[in-house]
Amino acid sequence: MNSFMNSKRHSVDDAINEYMHFLYSIITLILIAGNFTFDSEFPGTLNRQHMIAEVNKIRNSGCYCGRKYMPPAGDVKWNETLYKSAFHHAKEMEEFQFFNHFSKEGKNIGDRIEMHGYEWDVVGENLGEGQENFDEVLRDWKRSYSHCIMLMNPKVDEMAVARFGKYWVQHFGKQTTRGPK
Repeated sequence: MNSFMNSKRHSVDDAINEYMHFLYSIITLILIAGNFTFDSEFPGTLNRQHMIAEVNKIRNSGCYCGRKYMPPAGDVKWNETLYKSAFHHAKEMEEFQFFNHFSKEGKNIGDRIEMHGYEWDVVGENLGEGQENFDEVLRDWKRSYSHCIMLMNPKVDEMAVARFGKYWVQHFGKQTTRGPK
């Protein structure tokens, strides 16, 4: 009886160990996928807050864009429609392997943002390619004269950033106070 119990107990222990190993593997995959997703294509609330805080830190301080001093500018807030437009453009660039401010159909940022329902007075776009995280792409944008000027544009009050694959798209805007164009 003891022999049978030990043998049965051993089989149960083996089954539990195999099941725990399986669960550990699944949890590891979820964590890896979760980190990839959180930092890239679908930024979570904390990541969005970080992006807005870092951009507003630059805007509130003022900075040099090349040799031109840009005085402090007002805060921007996150806009989900700008995010959808930025994400769509990043995804298109990744899928068709191109890097351009125009879509593969030749649409500029204004055309693309309007397709998502954003009625605008001012829009702007920064692109990045290959940066590992938001802090890296923001640093590169700040070092580039034209990207820095866009970051500091006092006429915009909304922003979103999307990443798909190796491509980053940052959209800025100010919604129209007039009727549709």
